[in-house]
Amino acid sequence: MKIYELLDELKEELENSPKTVFSSRRSVDIDIFFDIIDDLKKAIPEEIREAEQVIKEKDQIIDGAKEEAASIVSSAEDELQTRVSESEVTQEAEAKAKELLQSAETNVREITIGAKEYADDILSELEVYFSDYLKLIRKNRLELSGKKKS
Repeated sequence: MKIYELLDELKEELENSPKTVFSSRRSVDIDIFFDIIDDLKKAIPEEIREAEQVIKEKDQIIDGAKEEAASIVSSAEDELQTRVSESEVTQEAEAKAKELLQSAETNVREITIGAKEYADDILSELEVYFSDYLKLIRKNRLELSGKKKS
């Protein structure tokens, strides 16, 4: 991911900057820092687009599962209508329709749960990712301004 590379570059720039005499402060080239921060700002929207794509894929999976369920239900109803003439056959058709419906509902639930978990995992990782880098940016800003974190 480009953001990780840029943050590594920012960290490396800070680590390689010369220390001032009798202090833990460092002298950094502010233009380089601003260039890296600008690149970070450009890279973040890409990460957001990727997260949106994951959500879109989740929605497509759910929609596909719903369509499949509707198709299964429709097929079961059609089969039921063709076998209505005999009671034994009717009972079989009803049992099969219920079984197909339950199977479809189970599939929809499983796919929906899986898609939601997948999207939640991706969003959770993205949240941690941004949180960590916001903390790093705040820390670096505090260090750049000469303030210590309390």
